[in-house]
Amino acid sequence: MIYNRIPVAFGNMRQITGPCINYQYDVKQILVIKGLDLPDYYEVDFCNDGDTQTITMVGTADGVQIPDDFLLTGKKVKAYIVVQGTSEGAVQTRYEVTLPVRSRPARSDIQPTPAEQQQIDELVDALNDGVARSETAAENAEQSAIESDSRATDAGAKATLAESWAVGETGTRPGEDTDNAKHYAELAAQGAEESGYAWFDVNDEDGHLYIYISDNLSEDVSFRIVEATGHLEVTYA
Repeated sequence: MIYNRIPVAFGNMRQITGPCINYQYDVKQILVIKGLDLPDYYEVDFCNDGDTQTITMVGTADGVQIPDDFLLTGKKVKAYIVVQGTSEGAVQTRYEVTLPVRSRPARSDIQPTPAEQQQIDELVDALNDGVARSETAAENAEQSAIESDSRATDAGAKATLAESWAVGETGTRPGEDTDNAKHYAELAAQGAEESGYAWFDVNDEDGHLYIYISDNLSEDVSFRIVEATGHLEVTYA
């Protein structure tokens, strides 16, 4: 932010009141003139309200500096924009600006010693550095919160997608209620029931292996021991 630039914009009026200069004793202030077709270099006469003489400053497209002496009094600052006339040596005052100034107590004439000034400068730098770190920490915390929310959102989306492929009924994929692991398992179970199935189990009491078959296969499956090999042979008719 540039604190020492005071913009004034002209419309159809030749005399305007500009914004208030922040405070008395704020020196190195630049008056920035907008809305006028001024040459590359022009003159501005400055004074305090009620003065009988002015001081002339040269302005450019970047503005014109207000003489510091007029910023120390606490009085209104007057600025007269002067345009050279067509005749040799002729001048014409074309525009006038009045700038109010907020009054405040003067700064003490007692100046700090070099060591005291160094301490003041170091304190100001430390305060500014602390503010900068606080702003950076706040920005990092905000970014971390955004990233955390994003990760939580991604994790939730992945969990929902996994549930959709497992059992369906999440409303996130077209046809998911018939295109999921649970549905295919049920179809496989139905097919096994219709076609028949067998399973093996070791009895905990006698340690023997037992073979079980579904009822619809009981008449089609037969067992025998092959004498030559001693192997169990299962035959399906």
